[in-house]
Amino acid sequence: MADQPHYEGDVPGMNYDASLGAPCDNYERFIFGRGTSGQAEACHFPPPNQFPAATTGYWVISYPLYGVQQTGASCPGPNSAAQTEDGLPMLCRGAQGWQAGWFTGAGFFPPE
Repeated sequence: MADQPHYEGDVPGMNYDASLGAPCDNYERFIFGRGTSGQAEACHFPPPNQFPAATTGYWVISYPLYGVQQTGASCPGPNSAAQTEDGLPMLCRGAQGWQAGWFTGAGFFPPE
């Protein structure tokens, strides 16, 4: 089997077999992957008000990845994603810098 391709900004735990819209189960930590085209993707769990209720996550297009970052460190701007050392997804939050959490159509949700 050939080595998986790697791209600038890739993070530990990347899934190189991601497929847009396909099911996935790594929606809490190490959520990032890449499709066959190299497009960054993220495993997201649908909102709880979906009917019928979802039983798995699914791959969606991700913001561009910027590797492993530290909370509060400066970041390149909105629409940028990264990961903490322990696998939590991060989003560039402007003046707040990199913040761990999940971004959905309903907003930004930091870990509890």
